[in-house]
Amino acid sequence: MVADVFLQLINAAFTLLLNYLMLDHGFKDFEIASMVANRYLTVLLCSIPLALFVKGKELKPFMLAGSVLTPLIALLLIFGIHTHNSELIRLLMSLWGISFSLLQILVLPYILLNGSKEHETESIVLFFAAGNFTTILAGLMSFLLPLATPYFSTEKMLILYSVIAFAGVYFVLKLPKNENLGTKIPIKNIHHDYDWNLITEAAIPTFLIAFGAGFTIPVINLFFHDVHGMNAENFSLMNSLAFTLVAISGLLVPEIKRRFGYKIAITLVQIIAIVLLFAMATTEWYSHTVLGLLVAVITFVLRQPLMNMAAPMTGELTLKYVGERNREMISAINASIWSGCWFASAKIFSILREAGVSYSNIIFITVGFYIFGVAWYQRLINKVENVPLEKE
Repeated sequence: MVADVFLQLINAAFTLLLNYLMLDHGFKDFEIASMVANRYLTVLLCSIPLALFVKGKELKPFMLAGSVLTPLIALLLIFGIHTHNSELIRLLMSLWGISFSLLQILVLPYILLNGSKEHETESIVLFFAAGNFTTILAGLMSFLLPLATPYFSTEKMLILYSVIAFAGVYFVLKLPKNENLGTKIPIKNIHHDYDWNLITEAAIPTFLIAFGAGFTIPVINLFFHDVHGMNAENFSLMNSLAFTLVAISGLLVPEIKRRFGYKIAITLVQIIAIVLLFAMATTEWYSHTVLGLLVAVITFVLRQPLMNMAAPMTGELTLKYVGERNREMISAINASIWSGCWFASAKIFSILREAGVSYSNIIFITVGFYIFGVAWYQRLINKVENVPLEKE
């Protein structure tokens, strides 16, 4: 869905640059992590209530609200950082999490309800590819525009992305007026009408991966800034290169899955990515050398496509495992888990960094959780591939 591209653009741009903007305004890394955590907390709190509320309703009005509010709040957030108003920043981070949820949580269920059943895998891959494409675009723009003219500071770039994101409103309005609705489940029947055992089992690997990722992914630019002295422009270029490989590898996912199944598309791919993440963390031990920076860049660029190309398949695996009537709920729970885990991890990261714990040791925590998460995905794969599930 084109509207999601504009949401992903603003998300990619702020992921790349927001921490750098806050560093420019004198915020410490542990302060940044603590403030950003507020966004994840509100997504955690609103995801499941949102899924319950919209079940059986048209999703378009909610996505329209998200497409308007997300760039608007982003502009206000830039203003809050510019004025060094910490409490305003925390409030806007929280509101941004709510507005972002209105699109991010509902887009995939909308696609599955209204898209072609024959091309479900391709639809899911394209949904994830939107994030890859926008990260490439944001990375290139964030490198080239400041190179062309000093006018495009980090703050100006974020304002530009926020304004562009308003175009998403047009594409949400262009969606068909009549849409297929999910099966409405009364709140009083939640306990009986959802398959909670299946949902819980499918959500466990998401929790393990998300909790581990929260120590690293939201603050990876701080790692490259503090450990290797990389500025915003160079980080944006590196990220753009990495997500170019992500986009290319993403096109291979449906074919890899058809030929080799989930065990290669998910398990093997993620194991290699974990090894590369471990190698990247160790570069802090020799960061004073050129080799340290070189290895960090290479492992980061290679790891990104491997970890990201597994995401569409883990999404498809969990949706297939829980069945049609549980899709909105597992989608909301997964979003809630990611946000809740990133909130908790960001808070713990803030405490660890304030206490002087090295980046390498923090990333090793991520590696440990990833290992358990991949092992649990393998458990789900065995069940899906060996025991036919008939829930749809």
